[in-house]
Amino acid sequence: MNAEFDSELRQDFLVEAGELLQRLGEQLVGLEAAPGDGELLNAVFRAFHTVKGGAGFLALEPMVVLCHHAEDLLNEARNGKVVLGAVHMDALLEALDLLNDMMAAVSTEAPLDMPPPALLQSLLPGARPAPVVAPAATPAPSADGGAIDDSEFEALLDSMYGSAAPGTVAPAALPVAPAASATIDDDEFEALLDALHGKAGQPAAAAAMAPAAVAEMVAPKPAAATAAHHAAPAENSVRVDTARLDLLVNHAGELVLVRNRLLSLAARHGSEVLAAAAGELDRVTDELQNAVMGMRMQPVGRLFQRFPRIVRDLARQLGKDVELVLEGEGTDLDRSLVEALADPLIHLLRNALDHGVEQPAERERAGKPRKGRVCLSASQRGERIVIAVRDDGRGMDPAILRRKAVEKGVIDAAQASRLSEAECYELIFRPGFSTAAAVSDISGRGVGMDVVKTRVAELGGTLQVRSQLGHGSELELTVPLTLAVLRVLMVRVGTRLFALPMGNVEEVFELDADQDCLLDGRLVARHRGRALPLLDLAGWAAAMVAAGRHVVVLHIGHQRLGCLVHEVLGREDVIVKPLGPLFDGVPGIAGATVTGDGRLALVMDLAGLAGDAGQLSTSPQLTG
Repeated sequence: MNAEFDSELRQDFLVEAGELLQRLGEQLVGLEAAPGDGELLNAVFRAFHTVKGGAGFLALEPMVVLCHHAEDLLNEARNGKVVLGAVHMDALLEALDLLNDMMAAVSTEAPLDMPPPALLQSLLPGARPAPVVAPAATPAPSADGGAIDDSEFEALLDSMYGSAAPGTVAPAALPVAPAASATIDDDEFEALLDALHGKAGQPAAAAAMAPAAVAEMVAPKPAAATAAHHAAPAENSVRVDTARLDLLVNHAGELVLVRNRLLSLAARHGSEVLAAAAGELDRVTDELQNAVMGMRMQPVGRLFQRFPRIVRDLARQLGKDVELVLEGEGTDLDRSLVEALADPLIHLLRNALDHGVEQPAERERAGKPRKGRVCLSASQRGERIVIAVRDDGRGMDPAILRRKAVEKGVIDAAQASRLSEAECYELIFRPGFSTAAAVSDISGRGVGMDVVKTRVAELGGTLQVRSQLGHGSELELTVPLTLAVLRVLMVRVGTRLFALPMGNVEEVFELDADQDCLLDGRLVARHRGRALPLLDLAGWAAAMVAAGRHVVVLHIGHQRLGCLVHEVLGREDVIVKPLGPLFDGVPGIAGATVTGDGRLALVMDLAGLAGDAGQLSTSPQLTG
């Protein structure tokens, strides 16, 4: 086997086994809650078994040994000889952690250490039955022309490998006479892998035989079987390197800009031929863009499946009984957001368990079930993905939040008294703000919800808090459906063009001359019976003439802001380009894009412009 082929096999193993192990964490937590679920037990068994088979083929003996012990324990449970308890589940989860470490070592071609004996011992059931030794003789051919059934196939494997003494090399494979039904199904192939890597004394030696030994043991297929095999449908999926996918997305994005340019030219020149060609390009570009965006999408379940294990471990550490409910796992999300959202969601779940859900005794006194409930859900709302973390815990007390904010010097008493209930909840996003009486290792040391909000804002998202004292809290996180192409509302402010994300646009109205006023030194407009703060993008609001003023109403979390503009130009799909290090740290600017008429437009980061608790930060002064 040459080095290039070996590297390809290793990479395929890392991808496929990695996917199995990623799902295995959620499956093990589910199995702990329902040890009698036979379907789930079989799924966990197959996962360890399949990883063992792949590891054996690559001669990764430590991984084979670990999977084999886990597989033996699970097989005893499948046969009803042992009931999986907390000790067993702890051992299986520890084995999963070690397998993930081994996978990381395999990816760097580092040597693997054998599993700790203590872990292997903990994977043994309390009382293991004596192994059944198969007869050494080869089973006699059956009366149906030489075909063998499942029991005869297992006996044949045992005769070749099962009775091999530890430390000895398995005997050479015995040829099997050709037969009309000598092909093997999935179960027989799994048994064959078990014989090669599980029952043999030297897994690495058995792995070295593959696939040559396997070819000797399986009889050649007759013509009919071969024809049936070739008639089977081919695989309908391929693996594509993410770098190639990103390149395709970038090219599709550039095509969108060219499309916008041609549509603008066609509208200005009035040529029917040019308009027809531009319209056809528009249709094809939309179809290509949707196809490329679909290739980037992944179900959010791939992100969610890591959290049951985290919640299980945190609940045990806190001495709480908590059930995690997952909803909307089939919701599609841009793959670039899947990993980016992992840390913020972990922090939200930690806070729900640490500060939200009460201790079992406290819940019982409040008339609640001893087991707390945390729900992690995902859904699509227009062009945005909404992920919510809800708990049925103690909820937040606005009075306590006000008092803590004043004590910590975040706001003064006068400001605190004017805060609405929703604005009080937003205080938790202030740097260093905490209501905890003692520092907890669970929720972090000085790293609060402000870090989560900053990270979400970097992704073009928002955070909103809802709570009911005594009944629980909900933190709702919204992010764009994709970061590759952004749909914006293009507006003009003076001679400048600005792009406002459509996901934040609520409505547009014309501002009357007597509709605006100053409140606490800030420009606001009376709209729908409420004071609507007006956002100054470039410090030009005071110089505007009374006529022709338009307001774009934006929602950012629980806040509603009005953005003053001279002209609303319409919607566009744009590609956001970074502006470089000179603009790092400038609030409110996410990047730039090229419009259909070739001009430069600034793409606004609205969450960066809006401050905490409804207060607006100072707008960047844009000149030139």
